[in-house]
Amino acid sequence: MDERFLVVGTSHVSKNSVNQIKKSISDFKPDIVAVELDINRYRNLFGKSKKRKFNFKIIKQIGIFGFLFLLFGSISQKIIGKRTGSRAGNDMKSAIIYGKKAGAKIALIDQDIRITLNKLSRKVPLREKLKLFTFLFKSNKRTAKFDIKSVPNNKIIKQLISEFKSDFPNIYSCLVKDRDDYMKRQIKILNTKFPESKILIVIGAGHKEKVEKYLENVKIK
Repeated sequence: MDERFLVVGTSHVSKNSVNQIKKSISDFKPDIVAVELDINRYRNLFGKSKKRKFNFKIIKQIGIFGFLFLLFGSISQKIIGKRTGSRAGNDMKSAIIYGKKAGAKIALIDQDIRITLNKLSRKVPLREKLKLFTFLFKSNKRTAKFDIKSVPNNKIIKQLISEFKSDFPNIYSCLVKDRDDYMKRQIKILNTKFPESKILIVIGAGHKEKVEKYLENVKIK
């Protein structure tokens, strides 16, 4: 991988991730910090979007399953965040804050969350949807085996991703593969527009391996 790129894999509810990001920005001195966010999540994270009450327009945009997945995910992250002492999304928020302080440009490279949630509603079979919610309700026992305050090591991440892909192939495609592909395209655009810039890429640990493999083969101008 070209030395102009550095990929940091994070846990969205880990204080350790925030420290890692801060150190990476200080040591690497990037010109651009690319983060796993879209404009909607960026606005929510920084309180720049108006709070919306529940309405059917949102459900129409993302589908019933997408809405339930968003609601369940939000509640789960708040619960885990209380256990770790770090609010969900602090990793990406910190990357933006420290990146700006260091004089770096900020790039939002993730797919619009509404598109992702809409795909979950449309493309995932009912049986797989029900299986996922059953899995999520039982997941507390599973997460207890891990130190959720830290980013899991690569071996554990690979194992978890492999199991998830095998058990939930359509959900994996919507949540992981499609977004991997989208983020790789955004990185390609950044590389084309800013061929001399050093780019720090801050993404969830589950996306790190695929993005790094892509960067090993990317053509540097």
